[in-house]
Formats: sequence, C-alpha cells, structure tokens
Amino acid sequence: MESNKRYTWKSYVFLITSVLSAVFMLLLDLIGTATDEKFTGAWLLLIILSLVVSVVIGIIALFSKSEGKIIPIIASVLTVINVSIVGFFLWFGANFATSL
Repeated sequence: MESNKRYTWKSYVFLITSVLSAVFMLLLDLIGTATDEKFTGAWLLLIILSLVVSVVIGIIALFSKSEGKIIPIIASVLTVINVSIVGFFLWFGANFATSL
C-alpha cells in the first residue's frame, strides 16, 4: 500500500499559530512594560484570538484524511499547553483576585 499523506498549508498554519500564541504569551510582560499597560488589553485579545484560530485549524488539520499527522500532533501538544496556561491564569484570576 502506498501512502499519499503529505503536509499541506493546514499543518504549517496550525504549527505557526501555535508557536505564535506561545510567543505572544512570552512577550506579554515586555509589551506591557514598554507601553505602560496601554496596549496590554489588545495584546491579550491577540493571544485569545490566536488560540481560537489554532484550535480551529487544529481540528481541520487533524481530521483531514490526506494530511500527514506528525506536524499537527506536535502543534496540538503546543496548543494544549498554551490553552492550559491561559485557562490556569483565568481560573487563578477569577478565584484569587482581590476585590477593591
């Protein structure tokens, strides 16, 4: 049997969005201090948007029959890590935030 599975734009876009969302999270503190917290809200929105795009493209790439699976699996592990980090901070902020 011959396997015709290869990587298309779906795998690469999934990997790129996963890496970009991790980079956006790493740069959050630098952007916040450089702009005196004026651009932080937009940067947080960019992180959430990149995670949503990553999950949607991940579903498309993982369920494509003609797509290779190694790159989407690597990107999905990175996406799960990113989503769990964001989820942890949302949970932590909701449960341990001090009220003014």
